Formats: sequence, structure tokens, C-alpha cells
Amino acid sequence: MLAEVWKPDQEIIGENIRKARKAAYLTQEQLAEEMGGSCSNKVISRYEKGEVEMGVQTLIDIAENLEVPVDSLMPERVQVHTKLEDDEMGKLFSTLNIENKEMLLKIARMMAQNEKLKMAI
Repeated sequence: MLAEVWKPDQEIIGENIRKARKAAYLTQEQLAEEMGGSCSNKVISRYEKGEVEMGVQTLIDIAENLEVPVDSLMPERVQVHTKLEDDEMGKLFSTLNIENKEMLLKIARMMAQNEKLKMAI
């Protein structure tokens, strides 16, 4: 069996950014706008193609704007693995559009508040 074709980390990160951006139903231009002008759609394109490396803060900013954990953009070999349930929840959440993400967050916050109230009694 042939081993997987080796890819540089920046290419893997770029592919993961592209997947997360598409799952968020954003164009490269929209993501650039969400970033607040810190990079253009051309720069986003170059990141996604793995043509240029980005700084840690840029990676964090992209993850925040895509509403995904930074870890999910990293190559598998450096990801922090969590419990299966947490991983499944994160994967499911990353596939939702922004409206559904906001709705789910509201529900989760209400449930967490309800749990706090139960504990206080």
C-alpha cells in the first residue's frame, strides 16, 4: 500500500481553511471582509492554496471569523484530540450556517443557565 502523498503543513492548513470557509457559506471576499481588512481576498486565496505561511495571530483570526476551533485548521498530526462526543459536536457545528449556529448557541446558553439554576437550588 502506498503512503499518502506528503503535503506541507501550510497546504494542509489552507485546505482546512477552504473547507471551513465553504461550510460557513462564505466566499473568500466575505471572509476577507469579516477579517476587518487585515487581509484581502487575494491573500485568503494564497493561504488556501498553501502558497504563503501565515502567522499564529492570523490563523487565530481566521478560525474566529469562521467560528471553528483553531485546532480544526491544523494538520492531523498536531491536533489536540478530544473525546469523541466533543469532536462530533464540533464537526456538526462547523457544518451549520451562521443562523443555525447562532440558534444552537442560544439554546446551549439557555440550557447551561438552567443547569446553573438547578445547582443553586
